Amino acid sequence: MTDLISPAHYQRGKLETVDVIMDVVRDLPGDEAILVGNAIKYLSRYRFKYGVSPLQDVQKAEWYIKKLISLLETKPSAAAQKKEYPAYPVDH
Repeated sequence: MTDLISPAHYQRGKLETVDVIMDVVRDLPGDEAILVGNAIKYLSRYRFKYGVSPLQDVQKAEWYIKKLISLLETKPSAAAQKKEYPAYPVDH
C-alpha cells in the first residue's frame, strides 16, 4: 500500500521534507512561510516524484518564488523595520 501521508518522494535523505520546511520557516511571517515552504517542497522532490516530469515541480517552485518576490517588494524590509529574525540577525 502506498503511504499517502508520507510518500517516498518526501523521504529522501536523512530528513523528511516536512521537518526541513518547518525548521526553515519557523521564524517567518505566515505569508512568507507558506511561499518558502512550498518552494522547498517542490524543489526537494522534483527528481523523485514518479509519473510527473521533473520540470513540472521546478516550475511550481518557480511560481512560489516569484510570488515571494512580489510579496517582498511590497513589504517594508526587516532591516528598515529594525526587526530581527533569529536565523538572520540585522546589524544595527
